[in-house]
Amino acid sequence: MPKMLVVNVTRTHGNKKSDGKPYDMYQITVSLPLQSVSQGNYNQEGYGTVPATMELDPAIFHHFKNLKDPVYLDLTIEQVLQYGEIKNMVTGVSNVAVQPAKVA
Repeated sequence: MPKMLVVNVTRTHGNKKSDGKPYDMYQITVSLPLQSVSQGNYNQEGYGTVPATMELDPAIFHHFKNLKDPVYLDLTIEQVLQYGEIKNMVTGVSNVAVQPAKVA
């Protein structure tokens, strides 16, 4: 269970403009350390963190209801098949009562 800095969780729902079909999506945004990359002609280096978004199991959305500031939490991440693609999904969380991370 990796400890990650959770920035926010969101639920987006409504009806598609194109065909009127309903949609309901749950996502979690975490902050990860920036990693240097060097692949062929592409190079990236830097410092700090970058946001990363993953799917969130709807069953645990309510566990984050008191989230106001970024906080380090232990997340359970599983690979799931969604819309024909394998994606990472957060399926569990612990240490929800941990104090918020100090943000400068």
